[in-house]
Order: sequence, then structure tokens, then C-alpha cells
Amino acid sequence: MPDNIANNTTNYDDQLAPPLLPDFCDVRNLFAIILLTEVLAIVFAMAAATNRIEFWDYLALSSFLMMWITLLNSAMLCQLRNWLHTHTQNICLLISFCLMMSISLLVTLLVNNAGILFDYADNTLDTTLILRVMTISAVIYFLLLRYFYIQHQWRLNLALQSRAEIQALRARIRPHFLFNSMNTIASLIAISPETAETAIEDLSDLFRASLSEKNMNPLKDEIELSKSYLAIESLRLGDRLQIEWQIDQQMLDIEVPSLCLQPLTENAIYHGIEPIEKGGKIHISALQIDNKLVLSVSNPIMSENQSSAFKKGNQMAQDNIRQRLKLVYGKRGAFTINDTKDNYTVSLIIPLDVKHERSNSR
Repeated sequence: MPDNIANNTTNYDDQLAPPLLPDFCDVRNLFAIILLTEVLAIVFAMAAATNRIEFWDYLALSSFLMMWITLLNSAMLCQLRNWLHTHTQNICLLISFCLMMSISLLVTLLVNNAGILFDYADNTLDTTLILRVMTISAVIYFLLLRYFYIQHQWRLNLALQSRAEIQALRARIRPHFLFNSMNTIASLIAISPETAETAIEDLSDLFRASLSEKNMNPLKDEIELSKSYLAIESLRLGDRLQIEWQIDQQMLDIEVPSLCLQPLTENAIYHGIEPIEKGGKIHISALQIDNKLVLSVSNPIMSENQSSAFKKGNQMAQDNIRQRLKLVYGKRGAFTINDTKDNYTVSLIIPLDVKHERSNSR
């Protein structure tokens, strides 16, 4: 594999694939960890206690011990997360395991010494407690890191699949669109050289975008690419194609996944405008709603048969964009379809208040 192709592959995977360890600074993740810790404390107390009084005693001790271990581990992984991701995957897992085991040992020793200080324990080191805590900690940490590893590999596989699909999407310039565009340009050279020159520039923009390896682009670049495509189609369709734009100018510098708008406008024309004899209007909007950027492409449809054909022909582009939104934004991003009797609307919902997972990777 040539070096430039390998580098492009690595860059793409680094952009889309999440880091190995989750963000322990995130309040939602921290809440889930604390809740899981308390559930484990209850399970351990129920397993160890023989009566109600012992249950509450065991629960108090295990909750206190496990909660301190959990909070300190979360704080440590929160602070060292970026540094850990500078190492290879195996080294990252090994260092994380050792650090968490060290915190478990430290907290257990402090709890044991506190018990001795306040006469809650004998003046000896409780080796049974330490061995029990360290054994349980080792098992939990191993399973937890194993889970992170499996999730990471799964997301990497999705990233590789998405990379293959977006390369196919970039390479998919419909032959009849290319032939029609060239024929249109050839017919314009004699009667309107300026228009022909503009059409050639628009076609060059489309090819340039199909060869680009960038995964994220400013919204304004995606809009300009879609305008280049629509300008060429307008030469072919004439008055049959009407376009209405509704763009929030403050959103133009927001980064969005590349090729997230042009394929949807292409689908809107081929499966929405062309089947209609009189043509119709495509409505394209980019608006801020609450704290999210909502990109929408809407086109008219005539009948149930045409509507079904439209949805069936859209799957490659739609599935690819939906998957990339999930990889970049997680559950905060969304891909929605509103299919009514007269219109077919596809919307991309992009959160504005979070950084992409890719920005926290290596």
C-alpha cells in the first residue's frame, strides 16, 4: 500500500474512531459508574450478610470503600485520558489496570488504618480484607477494560466500513449525469461561453470533492458544493428545478461530516424532481434549533409508487450519512426522515455544544 494511502487511512480512522477509554469527565458517564458501583455494593452485601443487621453493616462498609475507589479512579482516568491515548492500545490498557489497582490498594490501606486509629479494628493489618478487595478489583477492572477494548474494536470496524462506503460514495458520479453535463457544456460553448466556463468550474468542484480525503468540512463548503451540483442540474432541467435556500449565516463555520449535503440533494433530484413532469421545488435549510444544527433537504413526490422508489434508491447515501453521524457525534447526532403524502424530507441533527470524539483522540 503506498504511503500516502496508508496515511490517509490512518487519519480517517483516527478522526472517526473513538478513543479506547471513555470520557470519565463526562457527568453522564460518572453518574452511570456511581450507580453501577452502588449496585455492586448491594450485591456484595447481600452475598456476605446472614441477617438484616449484617447486611446494613456490610453495605455501609462496601459502599464507602467502593465509592472512594470509584471516584478516585474516575478522577485519575479523567486527568490522564489524553496521555494514556498517546500510548499503544496494549500499553494504555496495562497502565490503566496498574493505576486502578494501585488506587484500590491505597484506599484499602487507608480504610484499614482508619479503623485501627478509631479502634474499629485490631492493631494489625487486615490481610484478608486487602486480598479480598484486590481480588475483586482485579476481576472487575479486567472485565471493564475488556469491555472497553471490545467496544473500541467494534467502533473501529464501523469506521473502516464507513471509510469504504464514503470512498464509494465519493467515487459514485452517475455516468448519465457526467454525459449529460458534458453534452450541456458542449452545447453552451458556442452560444454562451461564460455559462459553459462556469459549468466546467462547477463540475471540477464536484470531482475535487470526490477525491478529497477530508472527513469534516465547514458547512459553507458543503453548501457551496451542493450549489455547484445544483447549478449543473439547473442547466439540464431548466424551469423544472426550483431551489429554495434557508441558511442561518451564523452556522456557516460549523464543521459537519463531508459529503453530507450534496448526496441528499442529488437524491432529491433523481428520485423527487425527475419523476414529476412539471418538476418541483427542493427546499434546503441549515438552521439552529435549540442547541443543535438541523440540516434538511425536502423534495416533492407524486405518488406512492414514486415515493417507494425514492426511498429504495436512497439507502446507500442515507445509511452512510447516518453511520457517520453516529461515529462522530454518538447519540447526540440523529438522522431523521419525514415522509408525507406530498413531500419527502431528510434531516441531519448535529449537536453544537459538544466536541467530537475524534478531537479527543490521538
